[in-house]
Amino acid sequence: MVGSRTMKTLGALVAAMTVGSIALILMETAPIRPPVTNLSAVSSLADESSEAISQTNVAIKAAKWRQIVIHTSVEPLDADRDCHFVIDQSPGTDGKSVRSTSLWDRQVEGNHVFASGYNWNATSIGVCLIGDFSQTPPTASQMRSLIGLVRALQQTCGITADRVYLAGDIDPRTASPGAAFPARELNGSLLRPRER
Repeated sequence: MVGSRTMKTLGALVAAMTVGSIALILMETAPIRPPVTNLSAVSSLADESSEAISQTNVAIKAAKWRQIVIHTSVEPLDADRDCHFVIDQSPGTDGKSVRSTSLWDRQVEGNHVFASGYNWNATSIGVCLIGDFSQTPPTASQMRSLIGLVRALQQTCGITADRVYLAGDIDPRTASPGAAFPARELNGSLLRPRER
């Protein structure tokens, strides 16, 4: 006959395994990420940004994207191959300065930032401004487009302000987006969780 001490131990073990299993099931179905509804509402997103984000060939994989990384390129062709969104210096023939690339359309990783120890490209949305901002800041139009796009991406993918980076913050080998880039203005315009 099995002793009462053994039965108590087995009972505690079964209870612990049951609680652990339930916790794992809950974490599987409800990832630990801030829900989109916790972000401040945007009164009206720019049509241009919303259109660039929503027009994809596959469903947007919001849970995949955990960060936004902003960088620059002088060559638009490089930006098209490496990042998810490009913001030109002036509107194109269609009147738009924000456009998505085939990487966003297919919801696949880019090739926009490098850092040892973590594959930032797999989980971050690359946003590239076209231009050299080492001495001259982006145009007012570019900044408005950037702020509108980043805020729309924050809302769509549930990305908090502390997960919006400049490429130079991650990769010390680069100064991108440049010394003249108004980082403080961008930071002040990001969506923040509501005060409770």
